[in-house]
Parts: sequence; C-alpha cells; structure tokens
Amino acid sequence: MNLLGKIFTVLILLASVALMIIAMFVYSTHRNWQDAYNQLNTKFQAATAANANAEAQYLAQISQLKSEQSAAVQDVAKLETERNLIVSQNQAIQKEVDELRRDQAQSVALVKATEENINRLTQEVTGLRDSIRVAQQERDEQFHTTLKATSELHSVGGQLQQLEERSSQIVAQLADVTAKATEGGVDLQGEFVPRVRGKVSKLRRSTEGLLIEITVGADDGIRPGQNIEIFRGDRYLGRAEIMRADPDRAVGRILREFQQGQIQENDDVATKLRVG
Repeated sequence: MNLLGKIFTVLILLASVALMIIAMFVYSTHRNWQDAYNQLNTKFQAATAANANAEAQYLAQISQLKSEQSAAVQDVAKLETERNLIVSQNQAIQKEVDELRRDQAQSVALVKATEENINRLTQEVTGLRDSIRVAQQERDEQFHTTLKATSELHSVGGQLQQLEERSSQIVAQLADVTAKATEGGVDLQGEFVPRVRGKVSKLRRSTEGLLIEITVGADDGIRPGQNIEIFRGDRYLGRAEIMRADPDRAVGRILREFQQGQIQENDDVATKLRVG
C-alpha cells in the first residue's frame, strides 16, 4: 500500500468516526414531532382562547372606559357649570366686598369726622358750661345781693318807721318823766336800765363765738354793749353781751367765762340793773 492509500484510509477512518458521532448526536436529540405538534397545538388553542377572552375583556373594559369617560365628561361639564356658577357668585361676593370696603371706608371717615365734631362740641359745651356756671354764680350773687339789699331796705324802712314812732313816744314819755322827776327832785344825770325779761329764740355759731337771738329789743330798752343774764327756771346758765339791738329783737354774744351750762332755745333772759 502506498502513501496515498494510507491517507485515504485515515481519512475514511476519520469520516467514519465523524459520522458515528453525528449519528449518536442525532439519536440523542431525536424527538417525537407528533407529540410536540400536539402539545404546541394545545398551547396554541389555549393561547387563542386566552386571547379571545382577553379581547372580550379588553372590549368590555373599552366599553366600561367609554361609559366612565362619558360619565366623566358629564361630571366635568357639571363641574364646569358649577365652577362657572361659583365664579359668578365669587365675582358677585367680591363686588359686594368691594362695596362693603368702600362703605366701611366712608363709615370710618364719617366716624372720624363725627368724633372730631363731638370733641369740638364737647369742648364748646364744656366752655359754655363753665360760662353758664360763672354766669349763674354771678346771677345768684347778684340775686342774693339784691334780695339782701331789698330785705335790708324793707327792714330798715320798717325799723325807721318804728323808730320814728317810738322816738315820738319816747320824747313824749321823756318829757313827761322829766317833768315828773323834776317835780319830785330826782337826779336825771345817772343811767337807768329797766328790768326786762325775754326768751332765747335762736342760737348760731360764728367767728365771734356762740351767738343768741332774744325776743326783746331796743323798744324794750335793750342797748348794744349791755349784758343780759341767761337762766332756765332756777338754774343760772351764763351771761351774754348785746352786739346789735333791733326794735323787737337783739343779738348777743355768749361770754364763755360766765357760762355755767348748755344754753338752748326758749331759755329765759333778763337784764341787769346797770351795764356790766
């Protein structure tokens, strides 16, 4: 055998080995294509049924979504209508708020002007009250002065008339007494204080002390500077000095150094025989 034959022999051996390996591989991967087809067909039918079911669900969902979309569109339209209504109401409310703010600003300005006017009027009223008070005080003082002057004028007029009448009587009495005393030899140069009794009619206090008013006066012989004794029954109460004597009454000041009891209205008073 030559070299070429050996080469071919080796090649044939290698080819045989390769075919044997391929045959073994093909045998190991051999399948039952009928079973595979049946399995694939079953899967295909299941997939087709699942696809039909899914398509039906899809169509149902599409229909439901369209219904929901239509309802949503209606809801959106309704909400849009409500929104427009709310916007209109909001605009109306805003307009009212603006008007209220303008009214409030006008009210604030009016209140401020009113407060200023009230303050001005209050000041004017205070000034007028002060003026009225001063005028009333002046009027009252003038009225009291006029009333006092009128009362004093009437009193003085009455006293003057009484004094004139009493003077005429006294002059006549004095002439008669003088004549009788001269005939009887009586010395007329000395002073004589008649015995007079009366009552305490009023008491009042002043800066000069406790003053009393008595029911006897100049017509009864009471003179300023004269002392009178005060008593109640058998109890001696004190002494008073006559400060003013009117025709039918007199005013005296209690001499504290002679006071021996509480002096009251209706206590008795009597003159001394001479000026103390």
